[in-house]
Amino acid sequence: MAKVAIVDDHYIVRQGLEFLLSTRENIEVVGSFSSGHELLEALQDDICQPELVLVDLVMPEMNGITLIQHLKEQFPEVKILVLTSYVDEEHVISAMQVGADGYEMKDVEPEQLMASIQHVLEGETVIHKEAQQVMEVVNNKPHIQNKLSKRETEVLKEMAKGKTNKEIADALFVSEKTIKTHVSHILSKLEVTDRTQAALYAMSNHLI
Repeated sequence: MAKVAIVDDHYIVRQGLEFLLSTRENIEVVGSFSSGHELLEALQDDICQPELVLVDLVMPEMNGITLIQHLKEQFPEVKILVLTSYVDEEHVISAMQVGADGYEMKDVEPEQLMASIQHVLEGETVIHKEAQQVMEVVNNKPHIQNKLSKRETEVLKEMAKGKTNKEIADALFVSEKTIKTHVSHILSKLEVTDRTQAALYAMSNHLI
């Protein structure tokens, strides 16, 4: 029997999930928590030992992203299935980057949720089609296709401050010619035509 824990700050959501999961003979709800802190304390005190945790992303005190990080660091054997209402780039990419094993939406059909839980327990990665579309868009962005080097990122940060090539060269202790080369590579990699566009791209995509 699969042991599942629930973390969601909305009582009615937890109650609904508990009831739904309790109707399945092969699933046992071993814990239901209103915050990430509660779950982590229960795990550390060995109060519950879930094989999979359903995690909401937007919660007070500790958000789901931070909780996933803690879980993967302290209890890497526990599977994590995100169950959220949010399907934007920030939430999808952040959750998957910190180690979520699956990403589902709260409006998912009950049978689909059960199937996702089972797939994740079996070691598969399950991603809702809308979240998958977000990931595909992000993966096709210039800075993902052509990653900036550490030095190029440093130069980009200085560019975003409005500094000239000479000022950047002085700040990074290199020649102005070297900075010109870096700037050229940055514009090319980000597929933009000037420094302003590069700065705006960097800020909108959290590169700096």
